Amino acid sequence: MSTSHARHVTSQWEATKQRASPLIVDGKSLTLAQTVTLGRYGGTATLTQDRKVLDRIDACVAMLNQMLQQGQTVYGVNTGYGGSADVRCSHGEMHKLQQALIQCLNSGHAPIPKVSGSDQVAHSPTLKQEWVRAAILIRANTIVRGHSAVRKSTIEALLELLSHDILPLIPTRGSISASGDLSPLSYVAGMLEGNPNIHCWIGPPSDRKIVPASVALAAANVKPTVFEPKEALGLVNGTAVSAAAASMTLASMNNIMALSQLLTAMNVEAMLGTATSFAPFISAVRPHPGQAEVASAIRGALDGSKLATGLLESHSHTLFQDRYSLRTVPQWLGPFLEDIELANEQLRVELNSTTDNPLLDASTGDIYHGGNFQAVSVTSAMEKCRLAAQAIGRMLFYQFTEMTDPAKNRGLPPNLCVDEPSTSFTFKGVDVNMAGYMSELSFLGNPVHNHVVSAEMGNQALNSLALISARYTDTAMDILCLMCAASLYGTCQALDLRALNRIFESKLKTAIEDSVRNVLAEIGVSEEWEAKAQLIATTTLDSRPRFENIMKGAKAPLVSVLEEANATSSGLLQHLSTWTAKNISASLSLFNETRQEYIRSGDASDLLGKASKRLYRFVRNELKVPMHRGVVDHPMYQASGDPNNVFEKVEAASMKRTIGHWIGVINDAMKDDIWEVVVECLKEGLDAEPELMPEHVEPMTNGVNGVRWLKNR
Repeated sequence: MSTSHARHVTSQWEATKQRASPLIVDGKSLTLAQTVTLGRYGGTATLTQDRKVLDRIDACVAMLNQMLQQGQTVYGVNTGYGGSADVRCSHGEMHKLQQALIQCLNSGHAPIPKVSGSDQVAHSPTLKQEWVRAAILIRANTIVRGHSAVRKSTIEALLELLSHDILPLIPTRGSISASGDLSPLSYVAGMLEGNPNIHCWIGPPSDRKIVPASVALAAANVKPTVFEPKEALGLVNGTAVSAAAASMTLASMNNIMALSQLLTAMNVEAMLGTATSFAPFISAVRPHPGQAEVASAIRGALDGSKLATGLLESHSHTLFQDRYSLRTVPQWLGPFLEDIELANEQLRVELNSTTDNPLLDASTGDIYHGGNFQAVSVTSAMEKCRLAAQAIGRMLFYQFTEMTDPAKNRGLPPNLCVDEPSTSFTFKGVDVNMAGYMSELSFLGNPVHNHVVSAEMGNQALNSLALISARYTDTAMDILCLMCAASLYGTCQALDLRALNRIFESKLKTAIEDSVRNVLAEIGVSEEWEAKAQLIATTTLDSRPRFENIMKGAKAPLVSVLEEANATSSGLLQHLSTWTAKNISASLSLFNETRQEYIRSGDASDLLGKASKRLYRFVRNELKVPMHRGVVDHPMYQASGDPNNVFEKVEAASMKRTIGHWIGVINDAMKDDIWEVVVECLKEGLDAEPELMPEHVEPMTNGVNGVRWLKNR
């Protein structure tokens, strides 16, 4: 792969933002970004004025007419279809044959939605409007290539309706994507012919309405199309609907693949992990391009972090290595990144291919009967996406569960609660949600293509099921977005807790050292602070018993020091007991004050690496998603009147939000806003100065271009 996935994502995002209009349809230059942009936001598309392209369209139509005048038999023009291709029709019945094709294919269930926008949700009986827009664009781009014997006027009518954002309601189910997406595309043909029983969306985005196709055509001042021989077949026999759904879904996967690497970097920081797991040497001796790129991206994202341990730096963690969910991410994600790059290439080719049958070559006068309608390339791309989604989801799931588990999270409180662990279980519900998401995502990771059954009189014994695969991949993307949103919300909470703890540790160290000096000055003894380890070991306790534990435990090293100094004092034990009691109270008060102050105005970004800083600030500052304060944030929480409750504050229930609400805010941003931040993070990594391959590592000469070497930060 000569182009990194990160570059692919950034260039695609930049192209999507441009939203150039009108889009010129020429049969050879349609990109994934253009398809996604027009599908998602609408726009105008117009037939190219390139004389070579237009002449090829005319020549193809003329070639077919000449063959028919000579009395030749042409499949789908004067024969039956599929398993019924053994019948023939007369010259005068060829127009009727095209209508018969559309009639038999308009067989799906496409009920009129009762609620505007209901076609955009999962399990809608009609396809998403953005998929239909993209499908019309792709189909027009295919027949413009001049192999399908479809007239310029028919193509222009199709593009005119697309530019007016007139879209047929297309049934979600019923296509096996074998001879292309026959039934779904027949509704596009039905719209073109003005069938009053085919319904269409019309109107601006804010006021979409559903009307019969005849009314929709009149509103756009487009005349109904009377299909010439082969035109109906040329419209319906292709992979456009599958390719459209796949394109929209793959664009989401590209973004999520990039985000998952940045989320991993955030998790490394939240878990006080090490950048050594992503060192260049590790990928140099196993030079898979995907592995190297993921390692490079995470390493770059950690640049500037004050929480993660740097390359080859030592640490004091009991578990010497990071767990697999962080340490092996390059090896885990890398192969799937390579799969996604292949999926991008498969769809790039599909968007600019002729995918129907038969195919006419006007330059030679030859006609070919083949199987370009078989959409397995699209199926293959979608199966890769779903497997990658499952892999990303599993990685995020384990990262999240380890981050919320006090036995594994290196000093974070259980369930990431900022208040008292005995009465607050902040992220426990999200932990359960993540398990539910993961189970469903794992089920969706199963392949679709091996469920093929023979169809249409046994003629379509092999069929791609591409649209079905794309639909399930789209559902997988929805679930994965939820997991990303939950992960980002939880990781921001964990980073805030790390920042809060850093501030408190510093204050507590100073306070205890002062108190030790004051108490022991009378007997001429000094001792350094010994309580830090207990801060980490006692995070599961509520604040008062936690500091009782810490301070009582701190007496032991003090007694040892006194013994070594041969200190004698009749009031020594009383001094130590008084010191302990005072420090329990002082520590508790200091912790409550520090906690309350941080909740009011704390900011963890100064501790974070480049990427984490951008994402953290996006969540906290742009989305206005705050640090979760614990049970006090429950909308129905009532202040207890307890004077020790530092959170006590009467607030209207309507001003508070559920945990799910805040995750939903982040999930909504996954539709658009967050990707600007992700792309900026990727650009920083791509702009980093490359490093030469280590001299002691033998370079690979097998064409692997994806390995990038960045300076150790």
